[in-house]
Amino acid sequence: MKRLFSVVVVSAGALLLWGCPIYSDNHRVCDASGACYSCANDYYSSDCSSWTCYSNTDCPSNESCYSDGVCRGTNGTQPTTGSACKSPQDCGVGETCGADQVCHTQDCSAVGCPSAFVCKLANGTPTCVSVGGQTDGGGPKAQCSRDADCSANAGSKCLDGTCVLPADQCTDGTQCPNSSQCVQGACTPTCNANTPCPTGYACDLAKGVCTGNTNPCSTAQNCGAAQACVEQHCVSQCGAGNTCPSGLVCVGGGCIPDQKPQFVCNVEGSQDACNGGSICLRHNCYIACEQDGGVDACKTADQFNTCKQVRSNGNMYSVCGSATNLGSDCDVSAQKLCANPLICIDGYCR
Repeated sequence: MKRLFSVVVVSAGALLLWGCPIYSDNHRVCDASGACYSCANDYYSSDCSSWTCYSNTDCPSNESCYSDGVCRGTNGTQPTTGSACKSPQDCGVGETCGADQVCHTQDCSAVGCPSAFVCKLANGTPTCVSVGGQTDGGGPKAQCSRDADCSANAGSKCLDGTCVLPADQCTDGTQCPNSSQCVQGACTPTCNANTPCPTGYACDLAKGVCTGNTNPCSTAQNCGAAQACVEQHCVSQCGAGNTCPSGLVCVGGGCIPDQKPQFVCNVEGSQDACNGGSICLRHNCYIACEQDGGVDACKTADQFNTCKQVRSNGNMYSVCGSATNLGSDCDVSAQKLCANPLICIDGYCR
């Protein structure tokens, strides 16, 4: 009865005096109304959300203290990851963006979904689906958000929201769409002082590629209005019907450069899917040439008008190329890397 009387009748000051012998000095306690008090400094607030914790002992039972100073995991639920979110794509693999806009380790049947999403069964699994029917707020569902998410397979990279094995990464810009260059296994837009990068990417003027990220993000809340956080970049949201400007693809609700290579053939050194007189080399078709053919060896080629020798899979081939493609300094797909601070661009360490 004394405890009930303390909670219901006495003032906040008396409430603190009653509570202090029970908890450690910094422990925070929330009552049923959401009011908050602490034994450490006679702290009292009508809103528990203003409390800052420093360790798990500062939080009530069944809650944990996260890096942002907030206790989470109320009502007996398991602690959340603590990351803020606006849509499912803002959370990591195996996590759910709940109705409280925080990433949880449970599925949406337990934690609900953020605004504009509903919890439905997808392949037998409760999944947050937008009112329009798409998961992740539009665009293909992202399986990864950074290369570290693909560490299960050595050398794999996160490209267009999907983990891509080394053998399926680009080795040359001729495999890339939209005149991109192959940078460290990913197709990357080119840029210069007069050609800007897509939203969310910055130009490395020295190398001429869009590899910079001036505002790395973990969730969309780190980005501006009408932006989404995709692969740690704050990018423009996809348009109606998951559309994006030319050269960009819609992934997880945001428009990012199309990073995946486009392979034409697969069998190295053979004609494979190539026209007569051409061979498959690094998943693309090149006109074969003779080294002793002189300046006319590649006269039938377009911009690749230099007969050059290229080593692939331990074999040497003579094909028509140029001074800027088919480099042999490096090959990310074969884990032949450049020494820092150089990076592999179209087979050259630059």
